[in-house]
Parts: sequence; structure tokens; C-alpha cells
Amino acid sequence: MKYILWTGAMAVALSGAAAPALAHHSLQSEYDINQSITLKGTVTKVDWVNPHVYVYLDVKDDKGAVTKWAVTTLPPGNLRRGGLTRDLLGYGETVSILAFRARDGANLAFLRTITFADGHKLEIWLGDASKENP
Repeated sequence: MKYILWTGAMAVALSGAAAPALAHHSLQSEYDINQSITLKGTVTKVDWVNPHVYVYLDVKDDKGAVTKWAVTTLPPGNLRRGGLTRDLLGYGETVSILAFRARDGANLAFLRTITFADGHKLEIWLGDASKENP
């Protein structure tokens, strides 16, 4: 499967559409992979779009104050192949997300692992999502 995806990427790189694909930002330029953050909150919105899915959360602190967060992740196709679907991220769903925090300090992060209220967990990494047993 990885070979097929790689050859497809090479075909795009060799075509005239290569410039936009090669100009895409790197994860490490926007997110600090050495600074993980765990966000437990309620899903308020999901943008299931290319090139990245965004999950929006309301996160309450220990005093009850709500902070709004945006968590970005991989494209929809990668997530679906790994078992994460739009239906799993419904409005009002309570989730716990382990993510890499934005370098600029904004309430923005890149999703690494998502744990659902029922305890099942998905790890999002390296071009795919993979199921983990809780």
C-alpha cells in the first residue's frame, strides 16, 4: 500500500502540478513536536475537508472556564483508511486529544492521538490513522 501511495506521489511530483504540492508546509515548522498537550473537551465543529481535517473543541479548565481550541490533522482519505470517520467526531462528543502545540502559542494543535468517551483510541501519525487497543 505504501508503495502505491509513493508512486502516486511521484507521478504528481513529476507532473506540472508539482509546485503546489512541494510548497506545502512542514509539521515541524508550525508545531513543536517536543511540546505535547492533552486536551479534553467537547467537539463543537468538524471541518472534514482537504488538505487537513480540523476538529474544534471547547476545553474546560478546573475552574470551569472554557477555552476554544482548533486541532488539525491529516486529510480525510488518510483518516478514513485508518478508521477515523466523520461520524465518530459528532457535535457534542467528548474526546481527549494528545497533540503537538502550535509554535506561536495559539490555541491550535496537531492531533497525535484521540481517545473517545467509550475508551477506544486512535493514533494519527505518519500518513495514516491506526487503531490501538485501550
